[in-house]
Amino acid sequence: MIETNKDKLVKMAVSAAVNHPSARRGYRTDFDGNPRIGLGMSGVKYNVAVGDPTYGMENEEHVEPGLSISNPDKAEGGALSVLACIGNEVKMTNGDAKGSNGRITGKHGSFIVHFNQDDKENIIPGDKVLVKAWGTGLKINGFEETVRVNKIDPELLEKLGIEMKDGKLVVPVTGEYPAYIMGSGYGMWPVTIDYDIQTTCPEVFDELDLKNIRFGDVVCLRDQLNWYGRGYYEGAVTIGIVVHGWSKSAGHGPGITTILSSKDGIIVPKKDSEANIAKYLGV
Repeated sequence: MIETNKDKLVKMAVSAAVNHPSARRGYRTDFDGNPRIGLGMSGVKYNVAVGDPTYGMENEEHVEPGLSISNPDKAEGGALSVLACIGNEVKMTNGDAKGSNGRITGKHGSFIVHFNQDDKENIIPGDKVLVKAWGTGLKINGFEETVRVNKIDPELLEKLGIEMKDGKLVVPVTGEYPAYIMGSGYGMWPVTIDYDIQTTCPEVFDELDLKNIRFGDVVCLRDQLNWYGRGYYEGAVTIGIVVHGWSKSAGHGPGITTILSSKDGIIVPKKDSEANIAKYLGV
């Protein structure tokens, strides 16, 4: 098992609230020129959860499983964006679901959170949320200078089944994706935003079997470096978690929050069809 510096990391309370869905942008044009209103961002989704397929819903557009939380205050929202991590515990602090616990499963524009179905039925937009933010500054012992760790709870990282072998980290993943398929989010800061596997070209998404990607899948991105920025780097390997669903907007598709990145073959992916955080979080 890998060892980390988790005992030295500060865990702190950060506040947020459940988002309300918005259709303020109205009709948008798909990559093929057809106008439509896409559904799926923000709010509470009663029938979409981590572990479900990302493809196949009507009018789908960046569908986020579970519910979405944010903080509109500039300073507090910045703290939430930087400090909260996938796997962190969250707690409802008011409303009919007060006291119920969930887990962060992704970072999109907002954070994406899983609650069990009974609790989710009692959550409404505007309800307040406490996030136990933990993971900023996380490092893997022995790989401090060669592997960047990002946006993951230390205890979830330990559950991913990562093995140390011959000076490398062997990471179970459901699939591997080439650099040319990555789109929206290139050049952005990995700490605060995801980026997308493009689903614009039907031939390519059939070739790469993109229709079978699930929310929560742990995936490998080839020739992608996510250290102090994000972009192409030959030989680099990035590991990420699928956080949102498909898109018909040019350059968009299933979103990936990156959690591990390295140059020089330090990270070695290993195919495992069950490598999904729904399994690791027990949800």
